[in-house]
Amino acid sequence: MGYDELKYRARFTTSIDKNLLKAFFELAAAKKQPKSWLMDEALEDLLAKNGITVKKAKDEAFES
Repeated sequence: MGYDELKYRARFTTSIDKNLLKAFFELAAAKKQPKSWLMDEALEDLLAKNGITVKKAKDEAFES
């Protein structure tokens, strides 16, 4: 598997407010959790707030 080939995840790049980013990194350090997990949670919350539910790719793989 190459650098860009992740089994259940995808890479993307964006830009965000510097203060949000600093607080996000501090939260990840304080909780001792990967930033990717926290980002998943934040995106899930945003989507749910807007009435959208998404099944995780990893969960789909285990249903077959």
